[in-house]
Amino acid sequence: MQVADCSVVTQIEGVNYCIVVLHQTSWMDELNNLPPVQVIALLSATILIWYLASGLRTTLYVLGSSTKEE
Repeated sequence: MQVADCSVVTQIEGVNYCIVVLHQTSWMDELNNLPPVQVIALLSATILIWYLASGLRTTLYVLGSSTKEE
């Protein structure tokens, strides 16, 4: 395994160690850093997917109930 982005390289007893600093960010931080246009596009896509999934679920329910024998 090779790591190209070492923050610090140190040598202990002839062995090179690569130390990488990880910066953890939450999805809320990423969302807050988006420009308003991208937030609107993300919300619109989410609403569209929700709407299509709801319509598909309703269609499958109606088709399933109309073919069910009682």
